[in-house]
Amino acid sequence: MSSEMASNAILAKARAMYGKCLSDSDYRQLMDCRNVSEVASYLKSRTNYRSVLAGLNENEVHRGQLEPILRQNLYYDISALSRYAMNKSLVFSDFIISEMEIEQIVRCLTLLNIGRADEFVFGLPMNMTKFARIDLKAFSTVRSYDDLVGVLASSRYAAILIKHRPKEGERADISIIEAELNNQNYGMVIETIGKQKSSRDRDELNDTFSAMLDFRNISRIIRLKKYYKFDAEKIRPLLIPYGKLSKKNIEELCSASDAREVFELAQSTYLGRLMSKLKYSDQSQMADSLLSVYCKHHLRLSPNPTIVMISYVYLKQIELKNIVNIIESTRYGLSPEEKSAMLVR
Repeated sequence: MSSEMASNAILAKARAMYGKCLSDSDYRQLMDCRNVSEVASYLKSRTNYRSVLAGLNENEVHRGQLEPILRQNLYYDISALSRYAMNKSLVFSDFIISEMEIEQIVRCLTLLNIGRADEFVFGLPMNMTKFARIDLKAFSTVRSYDDLVGVLASSRYAAILIKHRPKEGERADISIIEAELNNQNYGMVIETIGKQKSSRDRDELNDTFSAMLDFRNISRIIRLKKYYKFDAEKIRPLLIPYGKLSKKNIEELCSASDAREVFELAQSTYLGRLMSKLKYSDQSQMADSLLSVYCKHHLRLSPNPTIVMISYVYLKQIELKNIVNIIESTRYGLSPEEKSAMLVR
């Protein structure tokens, strides 16, 4: 397949997949569900999740089972898009897969820290094992930090885990490990973008990807201020060292007194115009709202297959978060109006 044909295939495939995402009508029906079984039944019979939920007994399902099964749908989509990826698009496919591998490493570390490592197997994303570069099945045998280092010994992630090996009797510092693993992944993409021969492709990719990283940094700062009351010194090491925001902007955001001030300061940056279009109920939703607006715009209008592909994947991830929020709020008996306030669309 030629590069031009592959690009056109990704554009068409990603946009067709997006057309099958949950509609406003689907969300209304899901928010009216009275229990998790009804949520599972609707997803199984009326949405594009029917293939991964085939054979599921919705009358016996619980949230812990449903979430990893639903994520299989995203893995299928990434696998489908990757078949068409060439050159720079393949690099972004690799980036997305790395994000998911890091997510599983963090999940394994979390279970190790709470003494429940044997439970990893219950959430093992089997479809992801087909294209992951690390042995996810071996994670089920991990019972110590050193076991995990051993499983990842030949991967790009090993050096970071070795660097942050906890002392005897202490827990792993998951926040710093996760930050460094992700920053390594972001750095590889930024480096690849800088090597693009076409200045137009290079500038478009850099602007888009850098903006997405700024969204993540703002989200992280808001979360750390709101839930952990972290000061600037604690926040800085946990941020992504890339993006379009200046060092001065980042320092002001980190030094803000609270989440509300972070939001106000962010409005004075280049993101202010975009932020004025957002709809959300809580400041912690702001970054996903930014990402949603940004990705929908690029998915519809960008001629760049890489940007369209990554926009689709991020929109799908937001959809999965929405479904998980609906499941959780349904479990706790929230009203449809309360459920709606938790969603990003």
